[in-house]
Amino acid sequence: LKSVMDSMAADEEMEGMVAPNPMTADELKAEEARRRSSLAAALDEKGISTVFDPGAGAAVAKPQFDVTSIPPLEMKGFLLNPSPKSAGMIECRIIRDKGGLSKLFPKYILETDAGVFLMAAKKQKNNKTSKYVITMSRTDDSGKDEEAFLGKLRSNFLGLECMAYGEGMNPKKIDSSMSQVHALQLARQELLAVQYSSSLWGTKPRGPRKMGAVIPKVQPNGERLMCRTLHPDTEGLVALQKANNASHIHQFHNKPPKWNEQVGAFVLNFNKRVTQASVKNFQLTTQEDPDTVFLQFGRVGKDVFNMDFRFPFSPFQAFAICLSSFDYKLCCE
Repeated sequence: LKSVMDSMAADEEMEGMVAPNPMTADELKAEEARRRSSLAAALDEKGISTVFDPGAGAAVAKPQFDVTSIPPLEMKGFLLNPSPKSAGMIECRIIRDKGGLSKLFPKYILETDAGVFLMAAKKQKNNKTSKYVITMSRTDDSGKDEEAFLGKLRSNFLGLECMAYGEGMNPKKIDSSMSQVHALQLARQELLAVQYSSSLWGTKPRGPRKMGAVIPKVQPNGERLMCRTLHPDTEGLVALQKANNASHIHQFHNKPPKWNEQVGAFVLNFNKRVTQASVKNFQLTTQEDPDTVFLQFGRVGKDVFNMDFRFPFSPFQAFAICLSSFDYKLCCE
């Protein structure tokens, strides 16, 4: 009797349950697609890739930026303006040409890793301080070709402070009787300031150089503020740096290398982009983001050096900083 009553109770329970209608194969696929799409959207919002890469921790994929895609008429703008954020680290190399009779006044050529020529710089003769003319021409060493001219880099007597300028006149040479508005239009832009100092004064070996770089601020829309003044001593990049004017400038400093007992030298991790020790090798970072390298430069051959840079540097600014590293620095060697 008990078994009969249990059977009846089970039947009543089953009558109260409703089985779902079976889904067709197409409906199952559509439901799975909706689920995957929803999950992918949720992961994308959190910046998580939907594909697992077991080698992601060991090597990060490099953004592919093709300089050859830039039209010739837009190349000058590319060289002078901040590099695109989307380009990531742009890898280039500098070739030093000391051929001929001008070994003391070498020429430096900047090209991409793929061998695409970008610009060249020539150290000028008959100057009291070091001076480079930077152009888009392989043959114009004096900057007389206005269409190819990009700017100049000049250092002070000790070689410890360098300034890069764009087109325009030295404010000291502008007629003082001219209206200020007109005079400002003629004045050259300050594009970069670099300063060097010895990290270990009076000792041998003195250790790696200390360096800092200042460039005009790049706004969120990618446009760079213009530093053009008639009074550079009080309103120029160096003056803004001394005043710690963060709203108008970006400040960078070299990443301090660590002493390695095994090799008996100061070392930095260049991720295999630098292969030879040199006092000229450096990496630039910021106080706000010390783990990000914005510019790195180092020797890979007797007269070949790799130069890698990213936003907010322009190719011209990155090249000028590296050029400043070539000159002898009193008390820094």
